[in-house]
Amino acid sequence: MKFFFHLLINALAAYILGPYLPYWVLMILIALISARLKGPAFLSFFAGALGVGLVWLLVPLLIWSASGSGLPDKFAQIMGISNSSLLVGITALMGFLIGGSSALTGNLLGKLFSKDHIY
Repeated sequence: MKFFFHLLINALAAYILGPYLPYWVLMILIALISARLKGPAFLSFFAGALGVGLVWLLVPLLIWSASGSGLPDKFAQIMGISNSSLLVGITALMGFLIGGSSALTGNLLGKLFSKDHIY
């Protein structure tokens, strides 16, 4: 249950604050959330990774499908990618890895500075 709460908090933070903050500030916030919630490092990594990765996958897909814009195709051509869906997938993978590593870092730093050193 704590995993789903952690996942929900990370996803909401990425969804609500993502348009207003640079991604690195958002990752610091996710690290602080993980340091506060503690828990196993493995679950903290996946809560942060899935929270950010799903938001970074679903938001561009929803905007792309609602607008019908050709902008993703143009960005894919500029980057040398033949398929614009692959560009959205790469974005989601980057969000997965960055969100997970920041949550893991926050979790381990929170445990490092706690009184009971249980890893």
